[in-house]
Amino acid sequence: MATRVAKQASEHVEPEEVQLALEAILTSKHFVNARRRKKFLLLVCDFYLQGRAAELNEYVIAYDVFGRGNDYHPSSDPIVRVVAHEIRKKLEAYYQAEGAADSIRIDIPAGSYQPAFYRQPVKPDESQPPQNVSIISPPKGKRVSIAKLAPWGVVVALSVAIAGLVYVNQRLRAEAAAARAPKETGIYGELWQPFFADSAAPLVVLSNPPVLRLSNPSDPEASERQSITLTPEAVEALRGKAVMNPEIVISNAKGSLADAGSGDEKVVVRQNKTPRLILSTDVYTGMGEAIGLFRLTDLFRSTDKTFVLKQSRTVRADDLKSRNVILLGGVWVNEWSGKLPKTEDFVFTGSATVENRNVQQGEQSEYIPQFDGRTGALMVDYALVTVRPNISEQNRVMLLAGVYSQGTEAAVEYVTNHWHLSQLNQKLRQLEHTASSLPCFQALLRVEVEDGIPTTITLVALHELKRPAF
Repeated sequence: MATRVAKQASEHVEPEEVQLALEAILTSKHFVNARRRKKFLLLVCDFYLQGRAAELNEYVIAYDVFGRGNDYHPSSDPIVRVVAHEIRKKLEAYYQAEGAADSIRIDIPAGSYQPAFYRQPVKPDESQPPQNVSIISPPKGKRVSIAKLAPWGVVVALSVAIAGLVYVNQRLRAEAAAARAPKETGIYGELWQPFFADSAAPLVVLSNPPVLRLSNPSDPEASERQSITLTPEAVEALRGKAVMNPEIVISNAKGSLADAGSGDEKVVVRQNKTPRLILSTDVYTGMGEAIGLFRLTDLFRSTDKTFVLKQSRTVRADDLKSRNVILLGGVWVNEWSGKLPKTEDFVFTGSATVENRNVQQGEQSEYIPQFDGRTGALMVDYALVTVRPNISEQNRVMLLAGVYSQGTEAAVEYVTNHWHLSQLNQKLRQLEHTASSLPCFQALLRVEVEDGIPTTITLVALHELKRPAF
């Protein structure tokens, strides 16, 4: 018969306890080869550790775990509920066997996706006889009058009520003080300590690469003169994509390139003439960079910290001297990423690969992104997390960049996700030579991509950079 935990309120557990309990579950036979279950459980626990468990719902999980898009509807696609049911069953089976002695139990109560944590009671040693219990009885032959005891009962009840009020008042005062106190940043470890400890807000530099966009009727004549006319083949390719994907509708004065059908489709380009391409140098950033910026904002907000944000085209060298700096995006989209020292072990090449200039055992000399041969969709990207001294050598610069935008998103997720971050900090502690100094390093990540969304992130290599940066 299954042993069930009584459904009391979830108990407070420390982040380290959650990570240890989660690691034990994910390496068990019930989860080790189940990618969907692992990612599901990692996501809900990560939201819990960030204090965002209340935000969990079917839409969030469908997007982050299963790669569903804006057209996802729980009523027609029960994938989240199905896998949640599987996880509940597997957790029950795990705690029946491998996890029977675990001190912390993780549960996902039915009707919710918020994880709950319980401390499992230690089983009594049945070989020891029970201790004698003394029972005090009133003396024989004497009866106690209920009427005489009644006043004392009132006194006891009032005393208990007063003690309860005092306890509640103290508890509320403690919670208010905790809310006013600076947020604990130690859980983010060695990697983020220099950025959180500095009184000056770090500078985040967002990529804004030059992009060829489709023209629109409001474009000035000067832009039109410099535009590029699409070839008939390119227009036909757009027509094909519109037919294959009903969300894409390109229309012009002669009618749409794709039948509007039921009218539910989104018109993403509307033309009154033949589509043309216009170069834009100051408007766009990558999707991965945008999502990465959201993750950084969430991280800093959770610790009551802030940062200064600038587009790469507006940054000057002076901006980089007196602050810690975080660069989003690689050399093709963020000009400041290309100005890092050339003495690094891992370097982005002009062939859109990552070159390894200090090959160690088990490593490759070059890491090349992989694409689907039929559709051309990106399947595997590579990304770098680089931490080095800043121009002043008194601050840090952190580069979070992929070969493609999906890799950049994955790099930011890696340094803001509690699960990945704890593993990285553990490895960084092994690199450190002095307790007060974070080593300069590069972490190379392999990023699996499904439908344009980064999924599994794997640490391929971690190199300490010992040579001077400047």
